[in-house]
Amino acid sequence: MRKLTALLELEQYVNGLRAIIFDLDDTLYSEKDYVRSGYRQIAQAFPQIPDAENVLWQAFLDGKQAIDTFLTSKHVYSDELKQKCLSIYRNQIPDIQLYPDVRDMLVRLKKQGYALGMITDGRPTGQRAKIRALELESLVDEIIITDELGGESFRKPCPLAFEQMRERLLPLCGGSLAWSDMCYVGDNIRKDFVAPAKLGMKCFHFVNGDGLYC
Repeated sequence: MRKLTALLELEQYVNGLRAIIFDLDDTLYSEKDYVRSGYRQIAQAFPQIPDAENVLWQAFLDGKQAIDTFLTSKHVYSDELKQKCLSIYRNQIPDIQLYPDVRDMLVRLKKQGYALGMITDGRPTGQRAKIRALELESLVDEIIITDELGGESFRKPCPLAFEQMRERLLPLCGGSLAWSDMCYVGDNIRKDFVAPAKLGMKCFHFVNGDGLYC
């Protein structure tokens, strides 16, 4: 496994490969930006509490249950309001951006003939909203949200998403694609690389110092 301190270093090491598969959260964009975006939209539902966003964000930074902490500290807690906040967060239109230069990198890789894919865990509604906000459907060839394969049990390190991705990318690679011709790029050392390493893919660990799982 090769470590990357910056995602753009990847381009130095993919010569000879045919397919590059990316993780999403904290690999292509900052997941903290997604969290902050959700809290901002929750705060808009409480205009009478001017510091709502900051309270939610500070609770998150402190490792607390942010919504519970916010509602309790402002003396407005109820199960109904908690569910309302969760719904706002999970169904948000996220205000997020790709990391700097990532879009240009993906365009370059595609022009150079690499087949590009993305495998991501998470609730499908939230992940699809992120994908739309980042316009990733126009930048990569295939996207798999593991939960859409049948639930949380198909999240990484389950190998099924990688096996299906290989099948989906085969037509782009002339009908032949060895595992050793593929790589996976992710940030979470605990789960991202278990399956691809066992399958024989090359692995690139983006050491994201600002990530949720750094």
